[in-house]
Amino acid sequence: MDKVTRQRLGQNGFHVVELLVALAVVAIIGLIGYRVLGSQKADDGAAPNSRTTNGQEVTWAFNQDKLEWFAQTGTPAECADPFIFDQSPVDLSKLMAIGMPGAYRGYNYKPHGGMRLSDPNSGKIDIVMPTNATLVGLTRYYEGNPAELQYLLTFENDCGIAFRFDHLRTLTPAFQAIAETTPEPKKDDTRTGPNASFKRTKFKAGDRIATEIGFASTKNFGFDFGVYNYRQRNDISKNQAWANIHNQYQSQEWYGTCWIDHLPGTDAAKARELAFVVINPAKPNIISDYCAYAPHRTLDFNKGRPTDG
Repeated sequence: MDKVTRQRLGQNGFHVVELLVALAVVAIIGLIGYRVLGSQKADDGAAPNSRTTNGQEVTWAFNQDKLEWFAQTGTPAECADPFIFDQSPVDLSKLMAIGMPGAYRGYNYKPHGGMRLSDPNSGKIDIVMPTNATLVGLTRYYEGNPAELQYLLTFENDCGIAFRFDHLRTLTPAFQAIAETTPEPKKDDTRTGPNASFKRTKFKAGDRIATEIGFASTKNFGFDFGVYNYRQRNDISKNQAWANIHNQYQSQEWYGTCWIDHLPGTDAAKARELAFVVINPAKPNIISDYCAYAPHRTLDFNKGRPTDG
């Protein structure tokens, strides 16, 4: 009961009929609110989280009709602007190059980027939490020939910033214990829809997630990292020509960010340097639809469609 209602109850002129009318209005408003919330159509691939803001649970889902993320329950905290991680997810001095997010790799568009280790003989490196966040998705799957076990993890923080790691090879005990509760891994099956087999778990900035990454058999030692801002679409998605091409995975492609800009202090500058390192001389163009300082966008080539496999 709100303050105004309490005051009216204390007045001599507040009659029983008025009380019944007030209660009926409250009930109608509650019913309308419930129906409006229930009318939201969530994407099957949405991963609700279980964080709390001021004691109230917040869950996120993707509205496939409106093509936007929304807080399904609760009230999210405000994001800092610009949003900066507390620390980088990896020691940048151990990297040889960074792949910018928002570009094609082969025929597949990647809203995430990648990081490649400088040591060609070892995939051992600590992957850590860049900020406080909740683990909302964990998938283990097999990839490659010979097939190797890989882990894909998705986190969301308390203001609607999500980040995702892929191609982690060895998890720390805390994360491995959660992984053991998820479905058995399958070949090339990375689906990460809501998974009720483990309780959403909060972790702090600096907590170690993994100690090895990549593929040992082929000495391909890199991992994927992507960041998504549920609060607003990215700028490139407002380009109709681009949006017409990227019309299947909007929940990620339209909300991906240039995560290099989220890194703290001098790490952001170092990451920009690494992003301009050309790994394959046959493909020297530096492309990103999300990073403003990238010299090219995907729309600059083949009318925005992939050019090779």
